Amino acid sequence: MLSHPSLRRRIVLPFVVLVLFVGVVGIAVLSAQVSGSVDGAADNSLVQNSLRTNDRLAVLENDRLQQLRAAADTAGIATAATRGDSATAGRLLGPIVGNAQPEHLVLRVLNSGGRELVALRRVGATIEAFADGASYTGQAAVQHALAGDLDSLGDKYLFLSNETPPMLFWVAPIWTETETPTVVGAVLVGESLPEIVQTIPGSSSNAVAFFDPSGTVLASSLSVNPPLSPDVRLKVTPETPVRFATEWQSHPYRLLVSDWTMRGNKLGYFGVAVTAADLSSSLTAIRLVLVALFGAIALGTILIGLALADRITRPIDHLVASMATVSAGDYSHRVQVESSDEIGYLAQSFNAMTATLETQIRAREEAYFRNLEALARVIDARDPYTFEHSARVAAVSHELAEGMGLSAVDLVVLRRAGLLHDIGKIGIADTILGKKGPLNDEEWAAIRRHPVIGYDMLKDVPFLRPSLDSIRHHHERWDGDGYPDKLKGTSISQLARIVTVADAFDAMTSDRPYRKSFSFEFAARALESEAGRQFDPAVVAAFMARKASIFARLEEMGKKPAPHASDIRLDDAA
Repeated sequence: MLSHPSLRRRIVLPFVVLVLFVGVVGIAVLSAQVSGSVDGAADNSLVQNSLRTNDRLAVLENDRLQQLRAAADTAGIATAATRGDSATAGRLLGPIVGNAQPEHLVLRVLNSGGRELVALRRVGATIEAFADGASYTGQAAVQHALAGDLDSLGDKYLFLSNETPPMLFWVAPIWTETETPTVVGAVLVGESLPEIVQTIPGSSSNAVAFFDPSGTVLASSLSVNPPLSPDVRLKVTPETPVRFATEWQSHPYRLLVSDWTMRGNKLGYFGVAVTAADLSSSLTAIRLVLVALFGAIALGTILIGLALADRITRPIDHLVASMATVSAGDYSHRVQVESSDEIGYLAQSFNAMTATLETQIRAREEAYFRNLEALARVIDARDPYTFEHSARVAAVSHELAEGMGLSAVDLVVLRRAGLLHDIGKIGIADTILGKKGPLNDEEWAAIRRHPVIGYDMLKDVPFLRPSLDSIRHHHERWDGDGYPDKLKGTSISQLARIVTVADAFDAMTSDRPYRKSFSFEFAARALESEAGRQFDPAVVAAFMARKASIFARLEEMGKKPAPHASDIRLDDAA
């Protein structure tokens, strides 16, 4: 397939878009209808659970008030409270606790000062009396009861303790049985919030939670509940509950939060929740069925369309792919299209054009390389001591590149760089190039300008741009002491490092105005000794691995230096 929209896609795309549009719209409409039904069922369940919770709280309060009245009106309890007789108070109220439901009901008796005389609770079949003398005068409900206050609901009050677990207490005053009754104490009947939660119908299958005014969970039928957010708490009023979706214990729930007020006291909030997992699963299953159905239809349409489009467009694809191959430089490629229609005629014309272009390109390349070689010979001819030097550098570079597994493109780039690496010497005076004896500092400075001169001469020739780096940097050193840019290590390109080794080897094995050539073996050992200093160790290793092949190649090119084994200055490779 092509990287841009092809004819095949243009044929199939309208059908795909149509099927997807129908599928998406159909799934959306059906999902909306199912989702509406799910939401309606969830809302109905929430309302029912909220009503059950309110009913349960009303029944709970009625039961606690009856127990509270029974305790406060028990004969003798006023006398016991007046005397501070905790034992008598415990004995008198024991039957109320023993017969109370739920089992873990707590009953406390306070004296007129609000301090605890006795506390009773049932443990199995035993009535347990306990008391720590705690004072409850800090509770407004206790203060009202001890003061004998009456409000629209009578003399019974309620408060929520801050102990663990939280307890909900109903409070009633203990009046004396005299002509002028006075309050001599108070009775507290309490039940823990977790126990209240468990008695609410439906809390086992769904969820019920009580929150304090700050939104913190006080008790819940679930082990983990997130707190209520400030946004939710702001929206809840006594007349307006808030409904929203949430996640508790990694399960989806629909939550209805209401104001929690009992006997005129705002205690916080209570929430009822229904699990949305089953409803969501049903909705998800329906959606999956719809998606699968429309997906199968879409897939079938696409496959049929692709099959038809493929028969029409396959020959065009072959032709376009062949054009890309030829554009990439493979002029020998021919398109194979067996068709007698217009596409077949176009393929024949393309093949004829490609054949003509291949002939012209090959001729131009041959002329170009001949000109390169001629130019290299002109450069070398200026210095009889380095005649054919550039051709040998190109040949050795080719051998090294093959040994290092470089690509065919790199081989072409290296051949050009090897042939033209010394072209900058055109700008160097003959007196310097042919000087018999060591060069002075000024002459060395002139010699060292030739890589930059060559680079500047060729930098505007487009097809030589890949070779420019090797031409400019073939005298850089691995240790950074080379020229002209003082590059070091891998900051020198790999191709330039190859040309550097090839250039140095041929220079050492060639006669110079101030010395005779060195033997191949001596020059190879000199390269090896400079690995890691002047030369890239990897390139030197490749040279040593292909040493025999390189020697043979140079001998084929007519180079046979006389054996010579004296010290060498590798900078003589310039």
